[in-house]
Amino acid sequence: MNKTILLATHNHNKVKEFQEILQPYGYDVLSLKDIGYNKEIKEEHTTYKDNAIAKVEALEHVYDGIIIGDDSGFEIAALNFQPGVYSARFMPEYSIKERNQAIVEKLKNEDDRSCAFVCSIACLKDDKLWVTINRSFGTVAKEVEGTNGFGYDPIFIPLGYDKPFSLLDRSIKNKISHRALAIEALVQYLENS
Repeated sequence: MNKTILLATHNHNKVKEFQEILQPYGYDVLSLKDIGYNKEIKEEHTTYKDNAIAKVEALEHVYDGIIIGDDSGFEIAALNFQPGVYSARFMPEYSIKERNQAIVEKLKNEDDRSCAFVCSIACLKDDKLWVTINRSFGTVAKEVEGTNGFGYDPIFIPLGYDKPFSLLDRSIKNKISHRALAIEALVQYLENS
């Protein structure tokens, strides 16, 4: 079986995370840069699933092999589950560090700090489309901490832990994160289809 996967992204951090999780299973991950694809694939849909599918469909006539696309977001109960599907474009005038600080400030008087990271992966293999959606639950930290990881990692404390993803060892994050859970489901699909 071909164990090379094209990941529909230009995001270096995301490629690295997928590679770290998929490598032990023998998979090699290519990015859009690796195949010389420079166009931006727009995330114009209102669901993670539809954005993930759109990424795969944008590449089905460009690459002949296994293609995966993902969309992820950060949902905070006290903020009506925002930023959600718009996480990458939330408060665009702020840097990610400022954004994380603004979220912590918004929640300073909130008792309910529950939140979740969400990841949907779409996979096109042998002209068949498969999709999964997975969540990692936790709480919003009371301060922005650490520099490991990316995005909202410095303010997401996963259930069962007392530190945010940005302070946890990468090996832990790569087992319990929303993306790790979705990739685990993807591997099960690829190995058994």
